[in-house]
Amino acid sequence: MGVPAASLAALGQAFVAGKDGHPVCIDITGWTEAQLDTFVCGPLDALLLWSSQATAEWISRIRTFRSHHPSLPVLVRHSGKDPSQAEAFLREGFQETFILPTQFPEALRRARARLAAQRSQGLSSGTGPRTEETSYRFDGLFQNLYDWIYVVGVSEQGEMTFETVNPPLHAAGSFLNPDFAGRSPESCLSDSSAHQLIEHFRRVVREGTPLQFEEAHQVAGEIRTFQTILTPVRNKWGRIHRIAGISRDITALKVAQAELLASEERLNHALEGTQQGLWDLNLETGNMYRSPRWFGMLGYEPGAIGPTLEAGLDLIHPEDRLQTEAALNAHLEGRMPGIQTEYRLRTRTGDWLWVFDAGKVVAWRGDGQPARMAGMCTDISERRRAEESLRALVGGVVHEIRNPVYGISINLDALEATFGDEPRYHSFLVALRESAERIQSLMNDLRDYGEPRTLNPEPCRVRSLLEDAMRSCDALRAEKGCIVRQALEDEGLVLPLNARRMHQVFRNLIENALHHSPRAGTVSVWGRHLRDEGHDWWAFTVEDEGSGFEPESLARAFEPFFTRRKGGTGLGLSIVKRVVEEHGGSIEVQNGAEGGARVTLRLPAPRRRMELIGDSRA
Repeated sequence: MGVPAASLAALGQAFVAGKDGHPVCIDITGWTEAQLDTFVCGPLDALLLWSSQATAEWISRIRTFRSHHPSLPVLVRHSGKDPSQAEAFLREGFQETFILPTQFPEALRRARARLAAQRSQGLSSGTGPRTEETSYRFDGLFQNLYDWIYVVGVSEQGEMTFETVNPPLHAAGSFLNPDFAGRSPESCLSDSSAHQLIEHFRRVVREGTPLQFEEAHQVAGEIRTFQTILTPVRNKWGRIHRIAGISRDITALKVAQAELLASEERLNHALEGTQQGLWDLNLETGNMYRSPRWFGMLGYEPGAIGPTLEAGLDLIHPEDRLQTEAALNAHLEGRMPGIQTEYRLRTRTGDWLWVFDAGKVVAWRGDGQPARMAGMCTDISERRRAEESLRALVGGVVHEIRNPVYGISINLDALEATFGDEPRYHSFLVALRESAERIQSLMNDLRDYGEPRTLNPEPCRVRSLLEDAMRSCDALRAEKGCIVRQALEDEGLVLPLNARRMHQVFRNLIENALHHSPRAGTVSVWGRHLRDEGHDWWAFTVEDEGSGFEPESLARAFEPFFTRRKGGTGLGLSIVKRVVEEHGGSIEVQNGAEGGARVTLRLPAPRRRMELIGDSRA
């Protein structure tokens, strides 16, 4: 192959001089694949390659040719200028190399001897014999559910023909049919589809690499979208002689994607109008998505803040960050069913924006650990400013009224010391004292009701909180001659609470129960664990033996300043409800089956039992 005519004579003379006979030379340089396939080698044949023809294409052809003729020795004549060239040919699997024509007979004898030795040792000198390729038909492909699987044959002249077409089960329309086999794409496809597909077929042949694309075709009178993968298939000579194709109808998927995109756009428009920003945190990768509206609230362009949780925490006001991280950790550790916290974020201009952040874990790993969280931030700056103004007003009122009330109390003390023993003054002094105490109680309740919403929960022993609240009511209990009893399902229960506020909750509930109990009655306080709607809770109930709630009172129990009790401010249950909800819980009021009022509050139960450090019972 590639041997110059002048060199053929020199090669022949070398054989004659060595008494090896007269060789017959056949030039196969321009042979087609069909000619190479039908050639039959004899036992004395050899293949000679001139180095000037040793291109990558022909080396590949020779390797394929030898796979069908393993006993055929292959020799290469090279110039000898580069010693590494001979090594390269030997690494390619050729048996011998030589430089001068006179060296050819001896090189051929060595090549044959090497092949004979390899055969005697059971080794193959090349890639080894290979059975003739069977017909590369796809007639046995299984019936698939979704895809058209087909093969297009490509002749040496570039003509294309469908060899087989396997449609999916229950294929609608006639995109590709089994009767296309043996026909050209032009003859069996519509003009538009034929033009599109043929151009893709030609590109695969031209570039020699797989091709994936999506395009629309008209099928049964309607436009449908298909996703197609075309893969070139090469024959033993390296030529692309077939194209394997897989097409899937993705029209329904495209419609669903369009509807999803429209839904996302509607959500973005809704969030835009409600001043809310969406966030989504992947706890396994640490990557955090924030919606464009989230950035817009702070005056940033989308993506201006890094896509991590830490980048967002760095924007939180230093006074609010600890509380925010505590709320996040409490939820991730299972101590709270979700996150509900308010904090300040630094805007692009350096101002502070108040937001209400609510979210929860929405996906879990196989080992039960949280994997993904999602939530929403709401701009509450206007509300916080209104609350600050109201709080300042309430604080001013409390301050201005407290001083006169203090003066009234001192004067009442002086009047009682002077005229307390005279019966005609006694009723007036009692009425004045009750009024002064009521004003003082109202001022305290207003102060508590207007307190900022900062939770900062810490592990607290519930039994200790209940006992402290009961001691705070000792005077009233003794006055009424009542009994207060408690029963906890878990005496060592520890929950993440704001101890001061929850003490106020239990004290208010026990005081209310004592006020509405008959003399020598019993107030019961008990706590139990329950599971509701997929969450674990601790429920605490305070029940008395009084007359119970009136129908109007049940409906308005938590309404500020609503009360039926003489001397009450109407803020007690409102404060209780607010504090319980800040802890992620809920509260309800009802009448007992046998009379009496019953108030039940529920607090989230941690997924893992909590203990206090240094607790001897831990």
